[in-house]
Amino acid sequence: MLGLASCGLITVDRQSTILDANAQVLEWLGSDGVDVIGKPLEALLTLRMPLAEADGERPTDATLHGVSGVVRPVVVGSLGEDESGVDRIVVYDVSARSAFNLGFRGAEAKTERGRQRLQILLNAAVGFGNVRTEVDAAELLVDVAQRAFAASAVSVHISGPDGLTQIAGVNPLAEHWPAGLRPTGTVTMLAGKVLIVRSPEDANSYVPGVDMREIFGAGGVHAAIASPMRSHGDAVGSMVCFFDHPREFDEEAVPLAEALSNQAGQAIARIRLEDTLRRAAMHDEVTGLPNRRLIEEDVTRTLFQDYSALTVIFIDIDGFKAVNDLLGHAAGDALLHEIGQRLRGVIRESDVLGRFGGDEFIAVAAVDSVGDAAVLADRIRAAIAEPYDELPPVLTITASVGVVTVGNDGAPVMDQLIRAADHAMYEAKMAGGDRVAVAHHVSASAA
Repeated sequence: MLGLASCGLITVDRQSTILDANAQVLEWLGSDGVDVIGKPLEALLTLRMPLAEADGERPTDATLHGVSGVVRPVVVGSLGEDESGVDRIVVYDVSARSAFNLGFRGAEAKTERGRQRLQILLNAAVGFGNVRTEVDAAELLVDVAQRAFAASAVSVHISGPDGLTQIAGVNPLAEHWPAGLRPTGTVTMLAGKVLIVRSPEDANSYVPGVDMREIFGAGGVHAAIASPMRSHGDAVGSMVCFFDHPREFDEEAVPLAEALSNQAGQAIARIRLEDTLRRAAMHDEVTGLPNRRLIEEDVTRTLFQDYSALTVIFIDIDGFKAVNDLLGHAAGDALLHEIGQRLRGVIRESDVLGRFGGDEFIAVAAVDSVGDAAVLADRIRAAIAEPYDELPPVLTITASVGVVTVGNDGAPVMDQLIRAADHAMYEAKMAGGDRVAVAHHVSASAA
């Protein structure tokens, strides 16, 4: 079954010089007797162990070398010397067995790779199930993909309000990326499938009109595999694995990239849904505006954004208690809802607005100067002072407004800014209400 029926015979003397070789040996070598007879045996056979230790009972592996460059795996054994010192070496062709062994070892290696990749996916599934932020999910994907593909670098790009943004990993192409070209990973995300770049020249086919070969060369990238990150059919970003050396991709590369990137995509979608539900639960039922806890989160996030100056406006409603006392809490709730609508009409959608508690509201907005902040605060005061058709003339509603403004010269503490605006609001109320009081300048370092 393994090719052992084919038998060759080589005759040698005591000095291991070849005296004769049968037709089978000559056929394997692709030679005639002239090329073989008279040559030392070692010129034709490379033995695993000396022939002196190999006899008919214990054959040894060897390699048969032909003059034409033929190499054939064989098994050889000695039949023993006769009285004249002549020995006959029996040669069996085992190339079929060797091919079988190679194939078997290849199958074993493939099975082991499959086992390792399955373990990577299982471990990754556990990890992605535990991440709590988009950055954590992206960083985990970088780590897992780098190990799974033995990549030189991995970058992860997430879609958001500002487009596709790299939030984790290393992108060796970033420094050489042409200005105006869509961000790395965009083509992958829009294509909705795994893209494989086997060479810098191959990269040109994905972005027509741009010399991607030159960009890959400048970044030291020879190959790449990129996969969109998807959840329930929706694209949330992309992952790119880079290789600084030529790289071949087997048939399992695409499924592995898809599985890892989709695990990350589903984790990010889950995180976003949880955040949406959490934020929805942190809105005031009466006004529909963010409540105090969400205001504090949004203000803290705003403090780290790019702005020239930031104003915090604290608003307290004058006359609200009388509405509750005379008309009941339902009328009071309706009034608060109307005030919330008026405030939303004054400030921009991107600014922070919420009900701080009771009849208190907070607005946080980016402004160009302290003067602009005071103008915005007075517009808020005026909007609240407009008549309310549902209220009798005897009930007058106005607002006491406190304002504090800081420049973008550091990271001020949110709690102290709100307290400063609150203190200014009380000054306005103690002065009779329906007015704006501006707090002393609060620097980032002082706050």
